[in-house]
Amino acid sequence: MTVIAAFLAAGVLTAQEDAASITQRIEVTRQYVPELGEAQKLDFPPRMADTVTLKPDISYAITPTPWKSVFDTEPIAPVAISTAEYRHQRPFYLMLGGGYPAQSRLDFYAAFSTPRDIRAGVYANHVGQWAKLENERGTKEPASWTENGVGLYAGRDFGTRSLDFDIRYGYNYYTTMDKVWTGYMEPENIYYHKVQTSLTFGDAFTDLSRFNYRFGIAGSLWGTVVENPAASAFADFGWKAGRRGAVVVGASFEGAWNDWDTGDWYAALVPEYRLRTDRLSLHVGVKFYYDSFRLSATDCGSHFFVLPKVGVSYELADAFIPYASLDGEIGTGNYLELAGLNPYIHEADIAGPKRAELRGGFRGDAGDVVTYDVYAGYLIGELPYFLKTGETFVPRLAPVNLFYAGAGVGLKLPMGFGLQAGVRYDSYNNAGNFWSGRGGRVGMGIPEFTVTGRASYCYRDRFSVGISVEVLGERRFASLQNLDTAVPATVNLKVDAEYKTGPRFSIFAAGDNLLNRRIYRCLGYPALGANAVAGIRMLF
Repeated sequence: MTVIAAFLAAGVLTAQEDAASITQRIEVTRQYVPELGEAQKLDFPPRMADTVTLKPDISYAITPTPWKSVFDTEPIAPVAISTAEYRHQRPFYLMLGGGYPAQSRLDFYAAFSTPRDIRAGVYANHVGQWAKLENERGTKEPASWTENGVGLYAGRDFGTRSLDFDIRYGYNYYTTMDKVWTGYMEPENIYYHKVQTSLTFGDAFTDLSRFNYRFGIAGSLWGTVVENPAASAFADFGWKAGRRGAVVVGASFEGAWNDWDTGDWYAALVPEYRLRTDRLSLHVGVKFYYDSFRLSATDCGSHFFVLPKVGVSYELADAFIPYASLDGEIGTGNYLELAGLNPYIHEADIAGPKRAELRGGFRGDAGDVVTYDVYAGYLIGELPYFLKTGETFVPRLAPVNLFYAGAGVGLKLPMGFGLQAGVRYDSYNNAGNFWSGRGGRVGMGIPEFTVTGRASYCYRDRFSVGISVEVLGERRFASLQNLDTAVPATVNLKVDAEYKTGPRFSIFAAGDNLLNRRIYRCLGYPALGANAVAGIRMLF
């Protein structure tokens, strides 16, 4: 997974993500193996409601990977807590909230009473928006959507190894806007069920003085009657090589199909060597991919790819660490992942996007007071975009040459104050000579620039408040009428606050789009205007 300019990361996971999700690679920040042996796919964001702490540790990150940046105005949700951390607090957690215009939030988590080396629990998540929104014709129409999930997880530790299992059911529903009637056919809203399960076993890769391994399998069914399957599997191995080095080998398979008739899958092998000294961090590897797809009787094929995986950083000082990386990857582009970018798409797959990315910069941490990252990069390959056809979208792939540059800084000030700011510039072209701009463009929703900022204050672990601003440059989207439709620049102002009345209860409130600007989630689908959410959190 490529994360572009993230800093002050909180290192916390949702209850669902921590419950043995097969897509969650064990991330070790110690000596040898961060992001172990992955043959990762596109960085699609999870669409889950977070389970949160009573006192959120406010975190901040600059705009992530370019094709998903500000593609959606996410529901208001403070920082998450992992199941591992939560188990040692109280067996039950509840977050209940609502908002204006009509919104609803629910997170519930229950941990069963088990021996220390066994963990088990259930969870439920809900987020909904029920208000009407103004369409492109200037009239208000229903635009409700809801995402729901329930699940069960279980796990057991066997010394240094662990076995984890997770099964969950989800139901998503989206009301389409700006409906177009064709003959006697009434336009349909979008909904689907999904059943997902995963099983993993192995080491945590924290001590490579001995041989480490970890295996995992996962499967899912989704659709209006859950008829479309997807499957994945991985096997990771790692061992120490010399006094300061390690070898990590990852193998993986991932595929998705529509009624087994069409689909896309790949198998990957990623051998990698890692070296870590007091100042130098180096990893050198190769990604071998075999990719096969069948989108129709005539649109099918298979390919073999060899892509690089190289990264280096050198700590001249805590406050100055230059770094550079060259990485490539392939995805499958299946429906559930694409729906994470745009929920209003038809049930259609695309071939797996391929890309390579060169990135470099420098970062640093000055006495835990100032954290910064300055970076630039160049991406070449394919990225998905969404062609608007009436009230819904069809996913497509476009060749992309993308240059980006940015910087972010975080300040941890005395007396509980904090400041964060970031800026990012993106320039892309879909064909021809990138630097001269020849070849035309397809609107992909990537803003020309993004400016973000946040000021926060926390008083004695009791009260926290923050104000955030995000300025989005001009974005361009694609439709049947115009492949390069411009959406003007806009600004989003947010505030959030939380008061902890005791060790088990807190009250929170948050406001979004307080300047009441027209912020598009995707072409033709504006986010809510000025809105607010409030609620309670309880441990019991």
